[in-house]
Amino acid sequence: MLPKGSISKVYKYYFTSPLYTAEIMRALLEFFDDPDLRPGGSFEADEKSKGFFNEWFLYDFVLENGGSPLANFVARNPLELSAIKMTLYKDLLATHEYGLFEVLKVDVNNGLLLKNLQTGERIYVKEQKLTLQVKPGAIFFSRVGQVGDHHELVGADTFALAGVSEAIKGFLGDLGFKLTPKLACDIWNQRRIE
Repeated sequence: MLPKGSISKVYKYYFTSPLYTAEIMRALLEFFDDPDLRPGGSFEADEKSKGFFNEWFLYDFVLENGGSPLANFVARNPLELSAIKMTLYKDLLATHEYGLFEVLKVDVNNGLLLKNLQTGERIYVKEQKLTLQVKPGAIFFSRVGQVGDHHELVGADTFALAGVSEAIKGFLGDLGFKLTPKLACDIWNQRRIE
């Protein structure tokens, strides 16, 4: 399993380093599209939206140097982690797939067999908590990453899309663009408004 605190080390590095203050502000503006965001100002978002932002920032945001924060972290190793510890981040960088997944099979307390609705790929992920919360047919946004010799859900906690018909599944699967946590966050916030 992904060691606790592994990802938070990366966030802490970026969010506490003065080198990235402007990048963080640019990321917040891009993700939340809030014209009132400004240095020194206040900002409020629910915990789920913050989780989606953090995940998007790590994997999908493009720094001025052209790479994602995770790619930059792997290339620079600013915390001077050992080669063994850096292997985890290299694995996550190499296999960070975000998508809309359908649960095909639940192996309680062990894992899930998922189908990526955009690619049709089936993948087994080691997972414990979610196996107690979903049933076959559930659809949710998530990120699958390589962790050692297996795959895990490595992103922010998400939400299930309820009542999705086969036609809607087909439509979602045919979307011609890359899915990111920003889309999931937009859907989440739209659901909260209605």
